[in-house]
Amino acid sequence: LPYKQTPWGEQIVEYMLYMLWDMGLKVGHATRNIEDCLRLSRSDITIRTSILEARFLWGEQKLYEELLTRFDHEVVRTTGPEYVQAKLAERDERHAKAGESRYLVEPNVKDGKGGLRDLQTLFWIGKYFYRVRTGEELVEKGVFTQAEYREFQKAEDFLWAVRCHMHFLTGKAEERLHFDIQREIAERLGYTTHPGLSAVERFMKHYFLVAKDVGDLTRIFCAALEEEQAKHVP
Repeated sequence: LPYKQTPWGEQIVEYMLYMLWDMGLKVGHATRNIEDCLRLSRSDITIRTSILEARFLWGEQKLYEELLTRFDHEVVRTTGPEYVQAKLAERDERHAKAGESRYLVEPNVKDGKGGLRDLQTLFWIGKYFYRVRTGEELVEKGVFTQAEYREFQKAEDFLWAVRCHMHFLTGKAEERLHFDIQREIAERLGYTTHPGLSAVERFMKHYFLVAKDVGDLTRIFCAALEEEQAKHVP
């Protein structure tokens, strides 16, 4: 929001929100000025992550840049270890609910171990702790090699493709890759039967290999993080 809230601004926000609702979209929403964003982010990890993921779509570029700059200097700069600890605890709790193994026969693509949220958590922690805005900057910081970052991107693209097809196929926000949709998703993604392996078997094998890659990236990232934190221990 602008520095001073006005009835006109409120009407614009309401119009946009109601239009999205009328389209059937599920929208997480809030309207705040910069001071509200900074104040609330100090006590709420979810709000910190939302600001971390902020993207400029339209409007006053200067206002957007001021939010990110002040967020970095006034919140992120002194709370890196705290954020890392909170997000890793959140990840462990999520795994306990969705299943501790990467190799469940009906994996949770979003919240399961080796799933999309694990990749996002790595990216969020990396952006926050190293105070960068893009994945390429994590390569420049030495957190990932260029090859490891390409592996990250490939895993993310694959998991997003699977998740989108799940939603399109079921007509809802289905996050678990159930038996009864695995075959059709394999076909939609272009998998074919080879001698000794059906299309769906090849698809699920690929899924589990990607989940393993996510685990490998997590170990690499955590090792880099521990090394960086050790530098600051007196």
